[in-house]
Parts: sequence; C-alpha cells; structure tokens
Amino acid sequence: MLDSYLTIAGRHQSDLKIERSRFIATVIPVQSREKADEEYRTVQANYHDATHNCFAYQIGVGTNLRFRYADDGEPSGTAGKPIYDSIRSHNLTDLLLVVTRYFGGVKLGTGDLARAYRDSARQVLAQAEIVERFIRQHFRISFDHQETAVVMKILSEYGLKPLKTDYGDKVDIDCAIRLSRYEAICRDLVERSHGRVVIAKV
Repeated sequence: MLDSYLTIAGRHQSDLKIERSRFIATVIPVQSREKADEEYRTVQANYHDATHNCFAYQIGVGTNLRFRYADDGEPSGTAGKPIYDSIRSHNLTDLLLVVTRYFGGVKLGTGDLARAYRDSARQVLAQAEIVERFIRQHFRISFDHQETAVVMKILSEYGLKPLKTDYGDKVDIDCAIRLSRYEAICRDLVERSHGRVVIAKV
C-alpha cells in the first residue's frame, strides 16, 4: 500500500551559467495547484526582467496526482518538460520548480536548451533536502464513557494523540494515523471494545 512519498523540506535555489545565459532554479514545496500558481506568480514578479520563467509542478500521489509544466516562450518541449522529467526522475511530489533564464546572447539549439533546463532542475533538486512524508488517514471514534480507558490505551499503543476530543452523551475523538496502519487500529478498537466503538473516516 502506497502510504508515503518524497518531497523537499523547504525552498531552495541554485544558479547555473551555460553559454553566457544564467539559469536560476527555484524549488518550492507546495500542496495544492492554487499554491503552486501563487508561488509561480511570486517568482515571476521577483524576476520580472528575466527572459523566461519556465516551470513544472507535481502535487499528490496515485490517482490524486496532478502536474503541469510550461515553456514560457521557449521553443516547445525545451523547458517545461525537461524540468518536469527531472522532478519525476527524483520520484518527488508536492513541489514547484521554476527555472528562470537570463539570455546571455548566445543562442542554444533545442537539444542544448533542453539539456540546460534539465541540468538546472537536477542541480537544485540534488542540493535540496529530500524528506519522506506519510499519507495519513483521519478518522473519528465514538463510544460510551466507560470505554475511554480501553480506547486511550489502544491509541497510546499506536503512538497516537487525539487531534480533538468532544465529551457529550458519548465521547468523540478525532485522530490521524499512517494509512497502512488504519485497518489494524480499527480491528483492535472493535475487538478490544467488543464492538462498542463506532469508527468513521473523516
């Protein structure tokens, strides 16, 4: 079961000069397309005098994976796609990578241009800190007050702390656990409470 992925710990930047052109690669962690678009606009504004601000982003995993890339005026397929291929080759997600180019007066052929964008993207990814993140399942446990000790003991065994607890006629606890362990904790909660807890994904 896929329940983890690799991404970057934080924003990072690198600089590369090829045939007098300057390539500035900026990689930024993002978790939504809206955030990726917002961060891209910020990079564009910071380098408004650049010749091109080409980009690619990838967000999510599995069936929820989303991506986009663009050449920003460079010949088709020479910038955005090589940047995106670099993200994929590092098996990363939840990030935006922008390569800003300041043209230095020497024209590059399409092959050399694609290589320059790919090398710039790979350089910044090689220098960035890569971290593993876990996909978590959020769920709610509902039970009578007399089951509190049993439920809290199980949560402790799994290393979980309640995200939210409501005490009313029944106790409602919101938690989150690594996806691959969700079925196991559900089984323990039901069996050890003799079926007196209700569990629902949230």
